[in-house]
Amino acid sequence: MILKSSKRAHIGQTIAANRSFLLPYVVFCLLFLSLILKYSNSTFFLFVNGLNSEILDTLFYYFTYLGDGALAIILVIGLLWVSYRDALTFLVITLLITVIVSILKDHVFPELNRPVAFFGTSQYLHIVAGYKPPILSTFPSGHTATAFSIGLYLSILSKQNLTKYILFTTAFFVGYSRMYLSAHFPADVVGGATLGVLLTLLCHHSSQFFKGPWGDRRIQYKPKFFSWGQKS
Repeated sequence: MILKSSKRAHIGQTIAANRSFLLPYVVFCLLFLSLILKYSNSTFFLFVNGLNSEILDTLFYYFTYLGDGALAIILVIGLLWVSYRDALTFLVITLLITVIVSILKDHVFPELNRPVAFFGTSQYLHIVAGYKPPILSTFPSGHTATAFSIGLYLSILSKQNLTKYILFTTAFFVGYSRMYLSAHFPADVVGGATLGVLLTLLCHHSSQFFKGPWGDRRIQYKPKFFSWGQKS
């Protein structure tokens, strides 16, 4: 009973400490789901996709790469300087997201196509020059799941509420970029965000109960790059 109470207290503390990230996430999900139910997934998508400009084309073309799996691997490596437990935990999160997204797209919802295939023509869509939207396997958005897992994990490590808000905003715009680029529907973005958030909370919570001196160790060596600009 004491152990169960301790586990509940820990997850509650994590949620409370990161409400600056999680509360906007909940509002975003409820808002998107409400609009999907009222106007339909495809109609809401066309509205978002239709709000475009040359500046936004450039912005979201590059912004979407913040949800790339390569960035998750870079974070795993960076976390080795925080603790081996954090690095291993986020590696597990990344692997789980990769596997679950693949299973959902290819085996659970294989009949759900992306906007280009759904509409059958690009005349209704805004296609950004230089970006070729995928065609098949749309649900959920892997880029969004990765962006929200990165954002929430960094939020957990941060103590600044402003930083947490910025991390949520960044993750949200990665998801938004997937709709803007005609790569995903709104429901895919909500699904990806929810997958990223739930897996991050679950894995981070579970990692705290694996005891061992190795977990709190970290790489002590600081590359010269990190010493640049410091007074000797």
